[in-house]
Amino acid sequence: MISRMAQYTVQPGDNPSKIAKSFGMTLPQFQKLNPGLVEWGSGNWKVLFPGQIVNVSGVVTGMPPETVAAAPTSFAAPPPWMQIAIMEQGVQEWANGDNPRILEYLKSCGISGSLLKDETAWCAAFVNWCVLRSGYQPKGSAKVSDWWSWGRPVAATYGAICILQPLTVDQASSGHIGFLHAQDATNVWLLSGNSKNQVRISAYPKNKLIHNAPYRWAF
Repeated sequence: MISRMAQYTVQPGDNPSKIAKSFGMTLPQFQKLNPGLVEWGSGNWKVLFPGQIVNVSGVVTGMPPETVAAAPTSFAAPPPWMQIAIMEQGVQEWANGDNPRILEYLKSCGISGSLLKDETAWCAAFVNWCVLRSGYQPKGSAKVSDWWSWGRPVAATYGAICILQPLTVDQASSGHIGFLHAQDATNVWLLSGNSKNQVRISAYPKNKLIHNAPYRWAF
């Protein structure tokens, strides 16, 4: 018997119990591997989207490790910009000096001069850089409100660009933007940049979504 950690791409009709059972796991084991998808202590699962990547542990008898928990080739993949964003998790501002990766994000929007520093608001620049690296045409702006009309509107979809109104009364802010990872009754969970000064998955209230087409797609 071989046990191996792997990842699975969520399919239409999937739910946590179904996925856990498919890979010989208990629901608590699946929860432990995917802490961002459940509110601990409450049992309130966030919505799983087709194309979303989750962690699984496969147990298969008489099969080589590389085939354990492998998703069939017919399974959908996350949008390419989301795949890039996932790899950027953990990028954060430096206490001393500027993180050159964040400067790359800003440069993709044409930011230069005195604004080229990791203290400059960079959530939209992160989205811009990911979309650009994926081979699609981004908005080219580090200002969130400029993205309101970018691409095309879609329903809440895993990996969609999600746009929020300003989270505070700070008039210098034009809002927040990131990639939709999950949602529950009251929050959207975004993979975004400049979230507590880093790239991470965090929750934002749904009542802060812009009122006109808050979810956008590149094509």
